[in-house]
Amino acid sequence: MSGITDHPSSAPTAQDIALAERLVALAGEALSGPTTQVADQLRAHTAHIALLERQGPVMGAVLSMCRAAAERWQAGGYGHFSVARHMPSVAPALSSLLQAAVDGDADPQLHDRARRACAASAEDAQKLIAISAGVHALLEAGPRRFPAKTVTEPIDPRRLPDLRARLVSAQQGKPAVNQLAIALFENTGTLVPYLDAADDAARVLLAQETDRLAKARLYHVDEEMTEAAIRKAERGRKGPLAPHRVPARRGFIAFGKPLVRTVPEGEERPADVVAVSWGPWAADFAHAPAHLRPTPVAGPRQPFWRWFGPNGVRHIEPFDGREHPTWWLTFWVRPTHAVPGAPPLMADNETTTGATETPGPMQLGTTDEVAHVVFACWDFITQEQVTKRPITQQRVQPRKPTDLRRDRRKGVVDDSAVHLVTLRGRRPRPAESAPAAPAPSGRKLDYRQVIAEYDRSHCMNPRLHRDDPDKERHHHEEITVIEHVRGPDSAPLRPTKESRTVRQLTAETAAAADPEQVGG
Repeated sequence: MSGITDHPSSAPTAQDIALAERLVALAGEALSGPTTQVADQLRAHTAHIALLERQGPVMGAVLSMCRAAAERWQAGGYGHFSVARHMPSVAPALSSLLQAAVDGDADPQLHDRARRACAASAEDAQKLIAISAGVHALLEAGPRRFPAKTVTEPIDPRRLPDLRARLVSAQQGKPAVNQLAIALFENTGTLVPYLDAADDAARVLLAQETDRLAKARLYHVDEEMTEAAIRKAERGRKGPLAPHRVPARRGFIAFGKPLVRTVPEGEERPADVVAVSWGPWAADFAHAPAHLRPTPVAGPRQPFWRWFGPNGVRHIEPFDGREHPTWWLTFWVRPTHAVPGAPPLMADNETTTGATETPGPMQLGTTDEVAHVVFACWDFITQEQVTKRPITQQRVQPRKPTDLRRDRRKGVVDDSAVHLVTLRGRRPRPAESAPAAPAPSGRKLDYRQVIAEYDRSHCMNPRLHRDDPDKERHHHEEITVIEHVRGPDSAPLRPTKESRTVRQLTAETAAAADPEQVGG
């Protein structure tokens, strides 16, 4: 049995502090340079503390050291330390307890909670002591072992299939369930299943996300197309979404330029979004373990999901996804610190949208901001299906058979081919802005002009356009005409007020040619 008694723990003595310091020192050595000798010493020292009658004061000293190390971690600019993120295999109850200690919660009973958590046996006590020492070691060695990156790197399209396979594998493990259950227990979820147990809700969410990832078609859009999608998102979509304007039933799109989200002044900016996955959603428990059922409620209507919004909680009943198509979007970001063994990406937020909904103007500082960029990418990719003016071109990067078999073993169902999407045509380069003017060719235009990018409504049946003004027998599609050059290829480029690109190129050229401005 553990040496813990039911009496309140007294303040740590010098001997208790010495035992705690020796414990965290061994844990730090085990993390920085693991050897058999250090591991044996750490195991023996942990077992010794677990059998002491003054185990409580020693634990109190260790938790105080964790809090001090967390303050140094934050002072170094490494943000908030999450026990669940850095140690996902820890049970939710212990992880929540250690997180409270790291955050410095004003809980006078915190040490008593730690004492009761391992009061059953010396084995449980030893486990909590070892994990606490491990948390301290990560906090002390973290800034050196896991350096933070100031600039978010986009996903390399060559690594995209391997990255997706790792995500699918990570979603199926118990650490993922524990980590997500802790987040749900702390009420950080926006749209969650109607279940009392956080771990059951986590299993439903992970099962559905695994299905979306495993069957997703992989897309990579380059930096230029990402910038065009951001511009279109800022203009806003005028019409509702439609299933035929979604390029794949399930997909995973990686951006060549990470999406920077807007936050109010004074608030910490969230991590940049590097990818988004999507798939159909019907507010049910599809793909989850069959024994999971929603918590029963009084009345004829049984909700399956609940949405936590700024105006309260809204209960959602299951619906027919074929009659009312709805898509679930998950936003993926890179972890703040590259922890060995952790997935390369983590889900940051989620949202849903229906086929009958018109996105409208983009709402800055919300999930709507990223969703609009995804909608714009969908419109660009599928524009060739509704008009003779496609604005994108795709090049498929197939997966090698040996790599594809490895993906199958990890649960991937898709063929793992990467669709590399780029815009058709390129903007004029500065060196091309003023070629020598040839003799007039007799054409209507003897100069080139940059036409600014714009959206327009494209009629799908011009014969009925005049006779059917209410669009009951025909419909329109929203298409985009990207910035392009009009005029003969050999003609000089004329700056125009309508062209944002020409103004920028002209301003840059003038600034470079002004000796006073260069010298100042």
